[in-house]
Amino acid sequence: MSSKRFLHHLPFRHVHLDFHTSPLIPGIGSSFSKRRFQEALKAGRVNAITVFSKCHHGLTYHPTKVGTRHPHLKFDLLSRQIEACRELKVRCPIYLSAGIDEVMAGKNPGWVIKNKDGSTFNPLDPRFKIMRWSDDYLDYLCAQIEEVADLWPDNDGIFLDIIHTNPDYSDEALFAMRKEGLDPAKDEDVATYAQGRILNYYRRTTAACRKNRKDIPIFHNSGHIAIGARKIWGFGTHLELESLPTGGWGYDHFPVSARYAITTGMDFMGMTGKFHTTWGEFGGFKRAAALRFECGAMLAYGAKCSVGDQLHPDGEMNKDTYRLIGEAYTEVEKKEPWCDYVKPVARIAIVSVEQGQEKARGPSTTNQGDEGAARMLFELHQPFLVLDEHAPWDGFELVILPDGLVLSPAFRSKAAAFLKAGGKIIAAGSALLNSDRTAFAIDPGAVLTGRSDNDPDYLLATGLTPKVPVKSPVMIQGGAYRIKPTRAQVLVARRESYFNRTWEHFCSHQHTPDRPGAVSPAAVVSQQIAYFAHDLFGRYRTYGQPLYRDFFEAALRILLSDGLPAETTLPTGGRFNLLEQRGEKRYVAHLLYAPTRPGGSIWGKPIDIIEDLLALRNIRVAIRVPRRIKSVRLVPDNDGRTLPFSQNGDKVAFVVPEFTAHQMVELSYAPGTGA
Repeated sequence: MSSKRFLHHLPFRHVHLDFHTSPLIPGIGSSFSKRRFQEALKAGRVNAITVFSKCHHGLTYHPTKVGTRHPHLKFDLLSRQIEACRELKVRCPIYLSAGIDEVMAGKNPGWVIKNKDGSTFNPLDPRFKIMRWSDDYLDYLCAQIEEVADLWPDNDGIFLDIIHTNPDYSDEALFAMRKEGLDPAKDEDVATYAQGRILNYYRRTTAACRKNRKDIPIFHNSGHIAIGARKIWGFGTHLELESLPTGGWGYDHFPVSARYAITTGMDFMGMTGKFHTTWGEFGGFKRAAALRFECGAMLAYGAKCSVGDQLHPDGEMNKDTYRLIGEAYTEVEKKEPWCDYVKPVARIAIVSVEQGQEKARGPSTTNQGDEGAARMLFELHQPFLVLDEHAPWDGFELVILPDGLVLSPAFRSKAAAFLKAGGKIIAAGSALLNSDRTAFAIDPGAVLTGRSDNDPDYLLATGLTPKVPVKSPVMIQGGAYRIKPTRAQVLVARRESYFNRTWEHFCSHQHTPDRPGAVSPAAVVSQQIAYFAHDLFGRYRTYGQPLYRDFFEAALRILLSDGLPAETTLPTGGRFNLLEQRGEKRYVAHLLYAPTRPGGSIWGKPIDIIEDLLALRNIRVAIRVPRRIKSVRLVPDNDGRTLPFSQNGDKVAFVVPEFTAHQMVELSYAPGTGA
């Protein structure tokens, strides 16, 4: 296949080699050996590695006329690394720290972000300082980038790190805001100024990267791909989804982010780490089982793979690390033919709450409503995509509007056209309401009569939710909108508690029990819309109550009366996705499963550990596809043997006899059939 289908086509087996090294450490690179560096890359089955020009400490690892070379580096380490990679035909994009530079923060304190209270940083707190996107600092940074472009004109790309939109209350920023007619006392004006500065950063640094080559691969890393930030897409050539599951991101962040990234049309990679926790953990190692699963998940969601490592200050590659990476990348290498140039196959979409990011960098994590809805779909094994505010809804059977979404006029227009074409919608909380939350902007077959003060509430199963196993009231926190059905049926009934818990009146250890008696419904469903009056998705993300998912599944099955897009006997913790390789005329189904256990915490967030991979047997799968299937087989290691399957209309069913961690199933189809 031609790589022209992507602006920049990524290799599958990448390492991001951090090298943030204190100026107080001696002997930098003293143990570096080109031969041993190459042996590590070979052991890891690595075909791309990001190497360092400048680190967070503001130090460079090659001769420089612009920056400050590490005081204890006696040779051109970066050139030696690039030479080693070139001999193996391993790509080696070059890293420069952009948003952090300790050398310049020390020399030019005015280049450091100033907080609203006038502080810059705590001198007794060992943290990196955040640089302002001032013109002086950008002059310096762009000169460094141009120096790299001149020293290595045939380089494999530039990776710029720590690209954040930070509010800045420095004197220079305050005067600049006033000059632009902005009021520094208004948070929204400070944010507007910050957006302008970061866009200036993008324009200037991208131009510096392209000084000698217009086609140079570029990535500006913010740690999270902001949904809807299309205005900044043109400043890069691909996406790298930094998402270390044990580093505070968790195991659900990457899959949600990937479901959005695959809609952008850019090639992208997932980025995990070899660490037990996160970046900078010398002596930290995760189990090979975890890395195998994480790399399998990247492939399953359409991404290439990247594993984060940190080079020891002496420059010696860690053999244990590359044996660990090699266990995962040996499997990835075999699977690559079924994972390149893939297209998502999804009939369900989540319209992200994370909107309005067309200017630049947005929030640092996914939204609670988004992630709660995504978790429900993951656990129900339904393929889906995440859409931003600009994306069309055409081609989907059902669209989910999570609680917290604001229905702009453009959204209302899309929803009206979508419903007119026969589409279905599931919404929760404020997602269907007008901007002042006094009425429904999209009619769910009910009218809004107000907002209940009762918290918590209780959900009650009805005849429309027969699979919900609990018929007693189910507690849900956060309060509800009061609704009165007009055309819709009551999907979930609601009860209120006797009273809210206060110092004046309380009951037992948590909250007051339900008070018998009918109140407004908790959810209604019409022919095309199901609406939940509570913040169902956010509550699921916070509390993980499986019964909330049961109520959602009931709505899903009622609206998709022809059947769910996928049905499988995978356990709830399993994951399923479906991709298509149109050039090869095949679908590729991905099955994932790995049990997790608690493993402590980092930065106040829990760490889930994957250590033991268990084989699953006789997993039944049924998927709806629009093409006539010719054959079904396990790939890559199946000696050409096929699996028995049946196809009834658009429903294809088969059984996977056994798999561990990650299994791909190839479904070849006849040319010219279906869509």
